[in-house]
Amino acid sequence: MTYQGMLERARKFERQGRHGEAAAAYAGAAEAMEAHGDWTSAVAVRARGARALAAAGGTGEAHRILDELDRAAASMPAEVRAGLDAQAAHVLAAAGRTGEAARRAWSAMSAFWSLHDRKRADGAGVHAARLIVKDAGAREALRPLRELLAQMPPGGEGYRQVAKLLAEAERRPDRDHDVLVTDPDSAAWGRLAAALAVGAHLAVGNGVAWNALSGRDGSSRDDKVLLERDWNITGHESWREQMDALLDARNSDPAVQMVLDQRGRGTGPREWRAAVVAWCREHDVSDETVGEVAGLPDLIERYEVRFRADGLLKPDGVVESVYGYDFGRAVNMARWGLNAGYCDAEEAEKCVLTAGGRAHQVYSSWGAFSAGYILGRMLRFDEGEFGEWYERSLTGHRVLAEDPGSPWRRMAWG
Repeated sequence: MTYQGMLERARKFERQGRHGEAAAAYAGAAEAMEAHGDWTSAVAVRARGARALAAAGGTGEAHRILDELDRAAASMPAEVRAGLDAQAAHVLAAAGRTGEAARRAWSAMSAFWSLHDRKRADGAGVHAARLIVKDAGAREALRPLRELLAQMPPGGEGYRQVAKLLAEAERRPDRDHDVLVTDPDSAAWGRLAAALAVGAHLAVGNGVAWNALSGRDGSSRDDKVLLERDWNITGHESWREQMDALLDARNSDPAVQMVLDQRGRGTGPREWRAAVVAWCREHDVSDETVGEVAGLPDLIERYEVRFRADGLLKPDGVVESVYGYDFGRAVNMARWGLNAGYCDAEEAEKCVLTAGGRAHQVYSSWGAFSAGYILGRMLRFDEGEFGEWYERSLTGHRVLAEDPGSPWRRMAWG
């Protein structure tokens, strides 16, 4: 088999996700090149093989190979060293050494630009930018992203992508909550992304990526603490119990949805209260509970008046369901459960898709969903005060409704 045939076979394995077989195929091609004295090509191919090996989980062996290649490539042409840097960035990233990986990708970009290889320079530059954000976080990434962008000729696709990453980082104020964060390594559109966007209120509130199912590095312990403290969840069984309650919209007070369901079109507050009381009598609800529930129409109307004034509802809009509050939290429960190790990625993704699908069945738009989510949250925590709970929820809504990078702006509802 020719070199080209051997390399094409290795690339085919990579495309199929068969990284271990790809690594072996690259190694075979490199040995054949070395046997014929083609040392420079062999270094490039071994570097690509190390990348495949790291993707297969062999990061330690891949790094050992890179150390040997670094020594061998020191006296080789600049193109070989640039290619080695580019592959090393992927190996180091797979090993979790993102800071070192970003520096190697940046070095590869600079070398490719000096060689007038724009395509590979763009690829290395974008990779460096993503690694910088992942390693440093959006706020600390501002300065290096600006420096990186200054080294890239404007007008190209790589420049555009890095400029976008910089713009997203610059939109973050100097705080770690109430901000839109988009993970550049995760899909920002498609069926799963649309379902993840149903959980965007909490993601914005917590300053985490709305489109990433798995959380940031080091978040496992934080999510375990959160789940035990706020939800009494300590393992898969208790996580699944809470998840099912959220997906079935059983976590919130059922009286709220009952009250909303009793509102007839064109009726006033008095008729609405009377309908609520009548429903309670028909279902043998205690007098004490009837007294509590009968006041909900007035409280809901107070929120709706404020919602209209603040743009959460249209001038004649009303909230028809608070199920969105449970569906939005279900998306985040999937993320927390995955990070805590209480479920696997397949189960978490299935839960997210279910939450998104049920939200789309209940609501007609992102705006209607947001109003329902916020009303459910206010009736649990704000108690008619329009305090910090309300202000932060309104801030989250405005970020998602107005930011050009928001999934609510980029994807149609449903």
